[in-house]
Amino acid sequence: MGDQVEIACKAIPRVWEKETARYQYLEVTAIRLMARPSPEDLAKMFEGVPFHEGENLLGIPDSAVGAGNRANEWNGPGWREFSHARRINLEYVANMPNFIADETVKRYKSSAKSAAWTPLDTLETEITFQGDRTIRRQVRRNGKPWDQPFESLPGFKWYGGFGSEIKPVFDPSCPITIEYQGRTQLGGRQAIEYRYSTPVDGCFSFFYQQYQRYNPPRTGRIWTDDPSGNVIQLEEDARDFPTEFELAEREEHLFWDYVKVGEDSHWLPVRATCLAVYFSGTRYRFETEFRNHRHFEAATHVTFH
Repeated sequence: MGDQVEIACKAIPRVWEKETARYQYLEVTAIRLMARPSPEDLAKMFEGVPFHEGENLLGIPDSAVGAGNRANEWNGPGWREFSHARRINLEYVANMPNFIADETVKRYKSSAKSAAWTPLDTLETEITFQGDRTIRRQVRRNGKPWDQPFESLPGFKWYGGFGSEIKPVFDPSCPITIEYQGRTQLGGRQAIEYRYSTPVDGCFSFFYQQYQRYNPPRTGRIWTDDPSGNVIQLEEDARDFPTEFELAEREEHLFWDYVKVGEDSHWLPVRATCLAVYFSGTRYRFETEFRNHRHFEAATHVTFH
């Protein structure tokens, strides 16, 4: 999808890179240009799935956006309600309040030799939600301070940005298929259920395994509040990883509710569960709760005399 280059690398001891909030495992030793793209190749670039990690500086033609729209529109029951939920939730993601919460994660582990779940640890963090980004500070593991980056914790780690999970379902430029499942009751609320599926390299986030990354297809369900349209619950199932990636499957369930922050109520994440399965047979299960939500903006009034 552009210049073809050959890159040579060598393995190095992992190095923490603050700019990407990720450990780096390779050092580039050489880069060689192999071929420039033809005009035909450049034209095909715009027909493919836009690059959705970070900001895409290339303009997306109307033809590409139209393809996304056709993937998740239909003329039948549920489309009017989904259109309403799309508008509500895209506005929510774009204007998600910046806040801090106390996060508690209980992690469990099992192996190929024993399917029984055994407690691995309990993680406590102060988590900052800023748009669709999350930053974890003041990490404590089993009650003791963890003085290394969150990413250095052993085992599979929970990330979750909440805005990053909602937007791929509703963004009309994303390749996704939506199926209306009807009205139901969920947690004492009237809700509307939809099923969805996305192809490889869709709009959901990448998975990372040291220097490798992969964006697998996703399937799942989403429930919206009826009639407000707010997302109540989202299930996401990621499978079909290459065997070289080690991770075989990841499922997560996310839950939202109204939370009192100061004098106002906000629709915010309150709970999550996650299951990660490796090709080796090792499995991790997480139970996450968010409490004590609060704004992190500060204001002061200074008077000069």
